[in-house]
Amino acid sequence: MKFVFVLTTILLALLLDVAAGDRQYKALNFGDSMTDYIMYQPDMSPLQNAFSVCSWVRSLNTNDFPTWMSYAVSGSTNEIFVSADGYYNLIFSSHIADLRSHFSGLARNWYHYCMTWNYSSRTQRVYLNGRQIHSRTTPSGRRLTTGGYLVIGNDQNGHTPGPSGFYSAFIFGGELYKLNLFSKELSSSEVLEMSRDKCTETELTYGDVRSIKWEEILQRSRNGNVREIDSGCEDVIIRRQMEVKLNETLEELRNSKQLLNETRAELSQEKEEKDLCRTKLATSEENLNTTMIKVEEALEELERKKEDLIRITTSLNQTQTELDQVRKLLEKANNTPPDCPLNSTITSYWDLLYSEDYFGDVISSEKLEVLYKSVEKLEYFVGLRVTEGMIQFMKHFHDGTDKCPNSTE
Repeated sequence: MKFVFVLTTILLALLLDVAAGDRQYKALNFGDSMTDYIMYQPDMSPLQNAFSVCSWVRSLNTNDFPTWMSYAVSGSTNEIFVSADGYYNLIFSSHIADLRSHFSGLARNWYHYCMTWNYSSRTQRVYLNGRQIHSRTTPSGRRLTTGGYLVIGNDQNGHTPGPSGFYSAFIFGGELYKLNLFSKELSSSEVLEMSRDKCTETELTYGDVRSIKWEEILQRSRNGNVREIDSGCEDVIIRRQMEVKLNETLEELRNSKQLLNETRAELSQEKEEKDLCRTKLATSEENLNTTMIKVEEALEELERKKEDLIRITTSLNQTQTELDQVRKLLEKANNTPPDCPLNSTITSYWDLLYSEDYFGDVISSEKLEVLYKSVEKLEYFVGLRVTEGMIQFMKHFHDGTDKCPNSTE
């Protein structure tokens, strides 16, 4: 729907543009009387050294010399003189070139005519439907004279404004379209291009070189029965302009569509990248939450281990204190000489340590089992060697006496 709306808008705009300047697509139809003509005095100075007279012509009159253009100046009544039947193709009032054989069969049909001249080459050329049919050399030093009158639709045969010099034999009585005078000698290729199509707009591309323009002629005052008619080109030109505009619009739309597709692809890619970033952020957030939970659990575990470590440290400190006390007592016992002989009568269970199974040997786990049931904390002495001092210490520490079993004291 948007595409149709755009095309409709373009077509309406184009139609309005053409309607605003549609007069240039009109042809002129000239009546059959001597009073049916256009006459004015244009500025011919740009054409002095070179010119080209071109027009689309349709001859409808059976007069002897139907003349569609005449330019006359004082002293030269036929400075430019062109008839529709091909008899007059005259410039500078000299040399009548009869080219009627080339025009036979063209009556009542549109044809393209061009006559060119250049001062430097002194050459006059005549083209019919894009093909050169005549050329001649003009007098040396001759330029186009300015200040004259231009008559369209008859031969003036004089330099006096008005039909006083008109003759019925020269009444045009036909149709003209796109009569233009150029201030240059058109090349054969330029003339050919201009003649290809009555509805072409090639003439518009020449700018100021087109000194006398058809659209200006249409605005000139007319005498008698000279009226605008449909050239048949307006619809053709509108269609062509619409085709060109539509093709340009289609190309713009294709380019816009391509840009939209590229933008859509870029947006889609950006969306994918953003979605991926969101996924990564969500995953990172989830991992962070998991890590935080693990950190909190680890901190709680560390707190528990810290408490356990404090308890173990306290217990170890207490045990260390007891061990220190035991070591001091053992050192004291080892440094005290024995008061009792080894063969003293056994009066205490510690005297068992004097036996061959213990005395002088290292207390092992097996030997410890024998004494374990009656003696407390014997595990502290695993690995100690049994000596006299150790036995006396044990007897003193556990029996409350440092005397030998046989002592009377």
